[in-house]
Amino acid sequence: MERKNFAFISYNHKDVKWAKWLQKNLENYKLPTEIHNEFEDSRFIRPVFRDQTDLNTGVLGNVLRDNLEASKYLIVLCSPNSAKSEWVSKEVQSFIEWGRLDCIIPLIVDGQPNCYNPDLECFPRYLKEYTQSHPEAELLGVSIAEVGQEKAFVRVVSKMLGVSFDTLWKRHERERRRRIILNILSGIAAVFLLYWFALPVQLTMKLNDSQHQLPFGTTADGYGGILTVDGNDYFLTKLDTVIELHSVAGFHRLGSVDVQFVAPYYDTLRTSINIGSGMSANLNIGLTRDDTFRYFSGQVLDFESGTPVANATFSIDGGSFSTTTDENGRFCIDLPIGAQRECKDVTISADGYATFESAEEVVAQDVTYMLHK
Repeated sequence: MERKNFAFISYNHKDVKWAKWLQKNLENYKLPTEIHNEFEDSRFIRPVFRDQTDLNTGVLGNVLRDNLEASKYLIVLCSPNSAKSEWVSKEVQSFIEWGRLDCIIPLIVDGQPNCYNPDLECFPRYLKEYTQSHPEAELLGVSIAEVGQEKAFVRVVSKMLGVSFDTLWKRHERERRRRIILNILSGIAAVFLLYWFALPVQLTMKLNDSQHQLPFGTTADGYGGILTVDGNDYFLTKLDTVIELHSVAGFHRLGSVDVQFVAPYYDTLRTSINIGSGMSANLNIGLTRDDTFRYFSGQVLDFESGTPVANATFSIDGGSFSTTTDENGRFCIDLPIGAQRECKDVTISADGYATFESAEEVVAQDVTYMLHK
């Protein structure tokens, strides 16, 4: 009869946990390339028959017998449960009567074979009686309790494949070490991906403006400025010393993040900043002022006639900076950044005119002053 099953697992349903474990591991065991598989379309020990997995409704006895006869090996899960099972005993009997005793593999999951204590006996009745009456046909079981679960499994496979246990065990150990290494590498990769993509960078940004004597203006919407980091806008009402950002995507690590700062009285800042590889980064961003308070300029006119006053002396901050008006009465003072203020003390003097003095004049670039005679 054609052998369509690699193995048939005979067991008592109380040992179903062991049966499921054995079937799963057998069907997922990859055959060594140097071993010719009887089932040429597969490199695995498949299929392995187990009644609760493979049977549909029907005539139970006939279906079991057909699958039993179509199996190359009979693996008997030996335990005190199976020792009391007449069904397991009949399956063993059938295999022996077909002349296939050498294809029976007893796997001892509990108890002892040929034990004086019937409560500990693990061999099915027919197998025990047959081996006792035929001492030359004694079957040596593979005991999980003696050699451990993994070695017991490999011993079963070695019997099925006709390959020495040492050869398969060394291969099994190599595969186990390879799986451990792969699992470690997979774990490292998972941690790396979690770190790189799932965990954001806590970004601490310090906006540096050395010219704190100058004002921090406000827009029509009441904001002092807009800081844009990685496409996200942060609206500022004042120039904070430190700004904490928590939404910078983790994949920016070892790369750069785009930063933009726009505010009244400041040059627009557009830059890319490297944030490093850590969980957090501290960035210092230097801001530069625009020319709003750099130039104090305008015109001096005669109050009565409205004509320009030439050669008038225009000075600020008690004469620290001064200039004279041209023939059109115009003046302009270029203030260095350290001397720039929102307001200045102004003094204007000219021959034939009363001196003009005013405190806290707003610095602007087209101011008109009127002098009285």
